[in-house]
Amino acid sequence: MSRRIAVYGGAFDPFHLGHLVPTVRAQETFHFDAVYFVPSGNPPHRAADHLTSVTHRLAMVAMATLPYEAFFAADDEVFATGYTYTVETLRLYRERFPDAVLYFLLGSDSFSQISNWERWQELVDLGHLVVLHRAHMWGDLLETKVPSSLLPRMKLIVPFERVPDPADHTIYLLDHEPFPISGTSIRARQSRGLPIRELVPHEVFSYILKYGLYQTPSAGGDHAGS
Repeated sequence: MSRRIAVYGGAFDPFHLGHLVPTVRAQETFHFDAVYFVPSGNPPHRAADHLTSVTHRLAMVAMATLPYEAFFAADDEVFATGYTYTVETLRLYRERFPDAVLYFLLGSDSFSQISNWERWQELVDLGHLVVLHRAHMWGDLLETKVPSSLLPRMKLIVPFERVPDPADHTIYLLDHEPFPISGTSIRARQSRGLPIRELVPHEVFSYILKYGLYQTPSAGGDHAGS
């Protein structure tokens, strides 16, 4: 069987258990040889947002994934100039691993907006998609949001199901138990002094505290947002 390589791109601001736990479920199902977590560099759809420095976000991913043998933090977008696009990153991995079966992991909330992504038609033909379950965007509602041309490719699977390498580009909907947290909610909780310890890997929690990330200016000191 060919090697299976997965790419999971995202802001990871911060990297939390809603990223990690579903990826573990995907790993237990697809048995990827490697999963590369790619913190976004300068995505155009987040241009109006204030993203934490990508070096901080890469560090948090690296620390959180260290215990997992097949999980890797990837700096492919860290030093990019200009806007960064997922389609370009996936093409990079397609060229880097020409003989592997390529998978792209994303949350169902992101998948529901894929028609707004740069060159999405090209993106979905670079490999297979694994859509992770977000409770607020699943089932019939998700199907109404994605381009109709993708509906025949979509296949619902459950964790630990045996998944052979498909001949055609397939979009797997991994029906794991959703983990109802988001980076937005974690940043808001941290800025208000509410506990986040149970929402992020312990390495990430320690990193956030050390560098004073996501605190209000009055509480964050010189490190906040650095």
